[in-house]
Amino acid sequence: MILQNSHRMGKRSLLAFLLLVTASAWGGEGGFRECALTHPRLPKVVNAQCREFQVPLDYNRPQGENIQLHVAVVHASGKAPRADPLFFFAGGPGQSAVASTLLMWPVFTKVLQHRDLVLIDQRGTGKSTPLNCPVEESLELVVDDALLRRKTRECLERQQVDVRYFTSRQAVADVEFVRKALGYERINLMGVSYGTRVAQLVVREYPERVRSIVLDGVLPLEVIVGLDFAGNLSASLQKLFFHCAAEDGCREAFPALEEDWRHYLALSLDERRQLSMAHPRTGEPLALDVSRQGLDAAVRMLSYAGETRALLPLLIHAAAQGDWRPLLGQALQVMASLEGEMSEGMHNSVVCSEDAPFYGDLPPASNRVLGRFVRQIHILCEQWPRGESFADIHQPLQSDIPALLLSGEMDPVTPISYGEQALQQFSNGRHLVVPGQGHNVLPRGCVPELAAVFIHALKLDDKDAACVQDIARLPFFIDKLGPAS
Repeated sequence: MILQNSHRMGKRSLLAFLLLVTASAWGGEGGFRECALTHPRLPKVVNAQCREFQVPLDYNRPQGENIQLHVAVVHASGKAPRADPLFFFAGGPGQSAVASTLLMWPVFTKVLQHRDLVLIDQRGTGKSTPLNCPVEESLELVVDDALLRRKTRECLERQQVDVRYFTSRQAVADVEFVRKALGYERINLMGVSYGTRVAQLVVREYPERVRSIVLDGVLPLEVIVGLDFAGNLSASLQKLFFHCAAEDGCREAFPALEEDWRHYLALSLDERRQLSMAHPRTGEPLALDVSRQGLDAAVRMLSYAGETRALLPLLIHAAAQGDWRPLLGQALQVMASLEGEMSEGMHNSVVCSEDAPFYGDLPPASNRVLGRFVRQIHILCEQWPRGESFADIHQPLQSDIPALLLSGEMDPVTPISYGEQALQQFSNGRHLVVPGQGHNVLPRGCVPELAAVFIHALKLDDKDAACVQDIARLPFFIDKLGPAS
């Protein structure tokens, strides 16, 4: 599971086609209408044009069942907009591109001076025939195999459509459908996290239609999602320990942070605690049954963004001392902020069709962080139908399309090495690493301006690109009051 800013847990488990007929063969529910892009955590409102298209569930059967595809367009603000818009693909798998747009708004503000912004809620997400799972009032922070099987079956039974047709393959065909329907000859692509897979597949299937591509938190096509999660998180945490030791306040507050982490990892994955605490946002009393696996997921979730990563030395130290509540409290805050933003069923359709079938021999369970994660995905996918995706989904592309690849130095899920690996696909590509940052660096510091310049000019000046070195990493919290003064 790869997201733009964090990993979802609790309330649920922890865990190219050519069009066969012209785009005009399927209509929309009326034409475009005025709509507003909003986000519950942000005061900003953006005016847009929205429309629901009816597209084939299965492009091999164009006269068969249709599904709804939700599209929003924000038109360029300049007087002479360019003919090639920017198409944005969100992460997850399972995030809505439309719903997450305002979180990325610093990036789009610059681009919109010259180009339209096109947002497609990928099928299965947002308002595009979402594959949502039942939401329960109770929080589940213990995951055992039987519970995972039951929750997956309940989610599958809720769906009213054939979930096999909600993979990246159909998403790529939907992009081409929308491009034709809106009359754009060529387009620019921007993907974050899992969205980088979709963007690369669009380039592979329709290279003549793509002018440029920007990838943030790059997932190379060759990478099988899930197999590297434990190792990538462990490597990211080692960098965190290094940075803490190099920062006076953090080093003095937590002189044995790596020993704290080893003490935590010595706990069995089946270690369970019955905890009582107030919900950090609502104040509602909570009685939680928590396992170390649940705590692992909390660590992973909080390692994505710099704002929560700055808390991890304090939270890891508390957990190693036996107090799990501070770590869970922060995780619950992030969970609450993500409520309604993820489609778990769509995530399952992608991962169980494009990644889990390629796992081979499963690694043995271990006490390392996320030590049973791959096995749990395998169990989930035993319940979820394998869908219709590209047979060569993990074959790399070769392209001369101008490409800008972005990585955060501390990224726990798509590390720098992924960006370097993906760069080999692009003969006209460039890879920038943003020091001290985690997953999804596009909104950080000068990166929005760099992305806009690249999309406009198809290149970056070395002097301008050097500004990423000046993006500050947030200092670590040494106590509840914040960083050392």
